[in-house]
Amino acid sequence: MNLKKHSTNDQKNKRLKGRPVGLNPRDIEILQYIWKWKLSSTESIHEAINKIHSPYATYKVLEKLERSDYISSQFDVVDRFNVWQLTSKGFLVLRSRMKPLIEEGYLSENHYHDRLVQAFHLGEWCSYNLPQIDFWSEQEMRRHDQADYPEWVPGSKDHRPDGYTRIRSENKNLVLAFEVELSCKRPALYEKTLDYYKHARNIYRIYWLVKNQETKDVILRARACINEESTNYHLFVDLDDYLKNGWDAIVTNERSEKVKSLRENMQGHLGDIPGDLLGTNKGRSRVLVHLNPIKTLGKPRR
Repeated sequence: MNLKKHSTNDQKNKRLKGRPVGLNPRDIEILQYIWKWKLSSTESIHEAINKIHSPYATYKVLEKLERSDYISSQFDVVDRFNVWQLTSKGFLVLRSRMKPLIEEGYLSENHYHDRLVQAFHLGEWCSYNLPQIDFWSEQEMRRHDQADYPEWVPGSKDHRPDGYTRIRSENKNLVLAFEVELSCKRPALYEKTLDYYKHARNIYRIYWLVKNQETKDVILRARACINEESTNYHLFVDLDDYLKNGWDAIVTNERSEKVKSLRENMQGHLGDIPGDLLGTNKGRSRVLVHLNPIKTLGKPRR
């Protein structure tokens, strides 16, 4: 009798797996979020899109989308990290909602790098959802024709950073570029990148997340080679400090002078009143939601 019951349940589960489900606006938002950042942890999606519900409810939504083959969970055996990525079916759903692309694609080619890009470029902004903040990710730069870029995004193809952020305030609009450097490149490559920034017209600052002092030193030597003499234009954050402290990590400039914390930098860009909101997480940065390796969050209700 028990064997028959188990057999019936197995058949039922097999029928349910892969059964199409209707997509609601929240589901579409999740697919768009994953495409924009190439991948995402469960907690990142929860924080950015579904935090009015329980973490476990967010996981169940993702499980539903995975069952219907819109997304898939990928496990990195080296870093022991679970991420969500689109499937071809999920991408096709979004594709019909996009402008023409110059390059089709949706997957991450380097999970570790792209997790850190999301953590650095998006950072704590996902916790606030402020209307003054706009993002243009590397995925969007790569896939869209520059004619379809927002007007505030530099349209040059000479260099593609890991992302741009625009911060709008009453008196100014600031465009920030973000670079994540996990390995030290040849000085000639940095010279080309730095020359691009030297002649960029509307970029206010460039924030570099660097793995070690050696990488920063090579970047600064390349800067000297092209006679770039700005101050507080190229700002650096140490990777270990960022992984430990998030937005409370210390920022240094081209002269290795401390330029407050990253949180204080963002507060200064945003202005006094909305900037006060960013201070509410001081000492307990929410950056690590993007780096949470756990797939299943929370517990079901009893």
